[in-house]
Amino acid sequence: MSLLDRIKSIFTISADSDPNAFWLHVRCSRCGTALAVRVDIRNELSADYQQGGYVLVKDMMDSKCFNLMRAELRFDQRRNITSQKIDQGQFITHAEYEATLTNQ
Repeated sequence: MSLLDRIKSIFTISADSDPNAFWLHVRCSRCGTALAVRVDIRNELSADYQQGGYVLVKDMMDSKCFNLMRAELRFDQRRNITSQKIDQGQFITHAEYEATLTNQ
């Protein structure tokens, strides 16, 4: 492990270390750049008084073509995802995101 990797590991929060956060993994539909975006479920969800549960609207931009992507996720009362949609991108798995990092 290089010195830079050691320093990075000190400041990097593991996906499993915070139970109040989850990661969105998305790919830009224009250039194919993959993003990992952290969501804090305690602070970023809004109550949905009409349908019940919670809603999250998240705007994301990649650093290659600067395409603005908008994700809308709906959650139940226990903060489990019930539906999700995205404009200008697509949802990918964590494994697909990791694969794009190794191919760069």
